[in-house]
Amino acid sequence: MPLIVAGLVVVIILAQGLTLWRSYQATWLLALRSAENVLNTVAANIERNLTVIDLTLRGAEDAFSTKGVRDLAPELRQMLLFDRAAGAQFVGALIIQDRNGDIVEDSGSVPPRRGNFADRDYFTAHVKGSGGTYLSAPFTSRLRESDPSIALSRRISGPDGSFEGIVVAALRIAFFQSLLDEINLGPDSVIAITRTDGTVILRSPSTDGKGNSGLNIAASPVFKRMLAEPGEQFSQRSQLDGIDRYYFHKIISGFPLLLSVGISPTAAMAEWTESALISSALTAGMCVLLIILIRALRLALMRSQEVEEQLEILAVTDELTGLPNRRAFDLALGSEMRRAARHHTSLAVLLVDVDHFKRVNDRFGHAVGDVVLARIAKEIAASIRRPGDFAARYGGEEFVVILPATEAGGASFIAERMRLAIASMDPCPAEPTLGKVTVSIGVVATFVEPASSGAELVTWADRALYAAKGAGRNSVAVHQDQRDTGNKAESPARG
Repeated sequence: MPLIVAGLVVVIILAQGLTLWRSYQATWLLALRSAENVLNTVAANIERNLTVIDLTLRGAEDAFSTKGVRDLAPELRQMLLFDRAAGAQFVGALIIQDRNGDIVEDSGSVPPRRGNFADRDYFTAHVKGSGGTYLSAPFTSRLRESDPSIALSRRISGPDGSFEGIVVAALRIAFFQSLLDEINLGPDSVIAITRTDGTVILRSPSTDGKGNSGLNIAASPVFKRMLAEPGEQFSQRSQLDGIDRYYFHKIISGFPLLLSVGISPTAAMAEWTESALISSALTAGMCVLLIILIRALRLALMRSQEVEEQLEILAVTDELTGLPNRRAFDLALGSEMRRAARHHTSLAVLLVDVDHFKRVNDRFGHAVGDVVLARIAKEIAASIRRPGDFAARYGGEEFVVILPATEAGGASFIAERMRLAIASMDPCPAEPTLGKVTVSIGVVATFVEPASSGAELVTWADRALYAAKGAGRNSVAVHQDQRDTGNKAESPARG
């Protein structure tokens, strides 16, 4: 039973563990896919908007360099230079600057607003001949009340390749914020847009309350790993806030921007962890209850078996003497009769009766009589020594003994030894005036035939007992088998 219970508990735990493991994998996979989908969606939006702005810059660059455009009326020239600007979101200003950094064309005003931006990185990057589209570091706009922005700029070159100025579009950082505000990957997750030189455009959530815009993280191990392993997912601790995250990242196609999404495994699996703890506690509780229940059932079963065994013992045991009772004798006699018939062996039965026992009860009381019977039973049990010998209380002051594989001589010897032991014992130490107590014993020994009955043997033993009584009591009488003597006779022997 303990092995069965242990096996059952192990099966339950393994099944629960497998279920939790599969649930863990499914939950974690869902978190990874959500983060990856966010990365791809945000990257696509940024790329699409930056591409529109870049096309607008290219168109303005080509138009401004076209002969005759500068001679057009200001309103017509503005329309021709900046007609594509409407397709981009959150564009703050689209202007053309000359080689000194002064505004010469302005999409937001005719005549153009005044301003010089020769100090901006998006201007200085082209002075020395940098080609292509340049994406600037974050700055606060001087034309739009310090609105946080970045800029995309392209170089305008003269016919001889000399620097003639730039065309630049300011993109409000509010554009990136609008994308990130719609995303919720759970506690401790982070989304960052960073230039490939390590300059942060926007981080959500930020560690400074301002999106960490302008912070350079080029020395960060996380950032270095992103540049070293483009597109590879990995897990690492952030130096900015000390949180372990699993990162997804990619370069915005065509632009020096790195978009990264980091999710906290602890936060992503928090709901699963809570559910797993509850489930595990319930499973553990169920296993404990199961063990307790089965143990209780087992103990109850053992007690029931013990009670049944005790009842069985009580059913065949005489309470006073501790010897088997009449019912047990009948069962034992039947069994020994069948065995003797199979093996063609002799079977002996002794019937023992206490002499003048009624006088003991009448004079000294039944309590003393009970003591006498118990001590006689003890002497009878001590007189039979072989494992197969059987003694029982037959009823009242009568006892009966079965001696398997015993002939008349051996049975008589045992009966005489029994008689002498009882006659010499102290029948009741608490009642010294009682004197000695004797018994009369009837003996029968015969070879059992298959058709023989136990009742017949008891009848013969009873006849022998009456012969012993008739011979003056305190004696042993043996019933002679008719098959041996030609008649039935009792031969008493007195002590």
